[in-house]
Amino acid sequence: MKRKGLTAMLRFFFNKPDPAVRSLYDRAVAQARLPVFYQKFGVPDTLEGRFDMVVFHVSPLIDRLRDETGAISRKGQDLFDTFVDDMEQNLRAMGVGDLTVPKRMKKFGAAFYGRFNAYRKAGADSNVLAATIARNLLGEEERATTPQARALAAYYLAVVEAAKSADDPIGDFVYPDVTAFVPRSGATQTVEAAL
Repeated sequence: MKRKGLTAMLRFFFNKPDPAVRSLYDRAVAQARLPVFYQKFGVPDTLEGRFDMVVFHVSPLIDRLRDETGAISRKGQDLFDTFVDDMEQNLRAMGVGDLTVPKRMKKFGAAFYGRFNAYRKAGADSNVLAATIARNLLGEEERATTPQARALAAYYLAVVEAAKSADDPIGDFVYPDVTAFVPRSGATQTVEAAL
């Protein structure tokens, strides 16, 4: 048995994440799958679009789960590992072969880190965040000034704030009501005023 396979098997049997972390991940996935993101915000309803929405919802939580030194805590690592395990299981469920899974997972990992770091770097700058969202979620950086990109930026900042204010970011965290951020026809000024 190859070393990677043995490591994955040992992690599967002996390093199960906290059930509360799994519950948090499941809530992130449920939030990412809400039809409103695809119907009202213009996120493509594709495999890539859904992947990007999960990353979008998990990233601020992993970022929040840092220890006093600023390093990702064990719970943050567990949340990331849960994400990775879920992506791998999804690939296998879609019939991706054993030889192809590691290559696809490497691409998923690179995509996750790229997006995670881009969201983190944007910080609270709503213009940079809207450009990042337009590039990653909407597929066109030119859409950075659209009501959808700006509304998603406002929503993301609300998620970050909710994660910061949760006493227990795993058990107490609740996603903000996304319907409060839906861009309305002809209401661009309202969305921009919220930023």
